Amino acid sequence: MQPKPSTFEIPPSAHAYSRSSAVCLTYSIDRSKQATVTIDFAKSDGNGRYAWSDKVQFQLTRRELAELSAFLFFPWGQMKWVHRAPSGVVKGFDVRVQNGNVLFSIELPDRQIRTPVTPSDQYFFRNLLLARLVEIQPDLSADLHMTSLRRLAEDHQ
Repeated sequence: MQPKPSTFEIPPSAHAYSRSSAVCLTYSIDRSKQATVTIDFAKSDGNGRYAWSDKVQFQLTRRELAELSAFLFFPWGQMKWVHRAPSGVVKGFDVRVQNGNVLFSIELPDRQIRTPVTPSDQYFFRNLLLARLVEIQPDLSADLHMTSLRRLAEDHQ
């Protein structure tokens, strides 16, 4: 008799913390009712408390979800995305490799928040992103998802 495959759920969010800030990836649904991920940034008071009530959010499009996943699995120098709100506010999100970490940054006209994401936290971010991609396209095998992400990373390098 074959052993039963284990089933488990990836938690719907993953966090990384630094002394000055934190970043959280969370499952979300966009305006067109498509599954995606939202990235929340919060500043710290320096004593281990984070201002999540004053967070800055960046919701990824499906294309951006795939690009961020490719970057975290097969990192290269830097990647940047820019959203323009109907109000005219410009919000920029970027990731870059820095000192063995991946630096997540969000920039608004009046503030910027940067959080280094360690390799162990990147592991949980990658798992969350891959699980979301598999949820969006369940007919593709994990190997096919990884092949596609590798190719996407090569195209961006």
